[in-house]
Amino acid sequence: MPPERAYETIIGLEVHAEMETASKMFCGCPVVDATTAEPNTAVCPVCSGMPGVLPVVNEQAVEYALRVALALECEVAERSIFARKNYFYPDLPKGYQISQ
Repeated sequence: MPPERAYETIIGLEVHAEMETASKMFCGCPVVDATTAEPNTAVCPVCSGMPGVLPVVNEQAVEYALRVALALECEVAERSIFARKNYFYPDLPKGYQISQ
């Protein structure tokens, strides 16, 4: 490449999807309709980020995501790593979000 074009443009997409699973993504709490459920009825120590608890990934959600990826002919990595990203936002009571 000539010096003025020493960089290659790469564009990525971040996709968010709500999957119809029986439980949440990182715990066993049921998915409820927030418009009709009583407040705080589907919350556990994992949901609220209590010290000493660890999230467990929802296998059904991973299966659904893999199906979509394969249908779209995406490259799927052999391993996936989840990490806590720390933020200090008023609407994020745990102070972090889990990202892939």
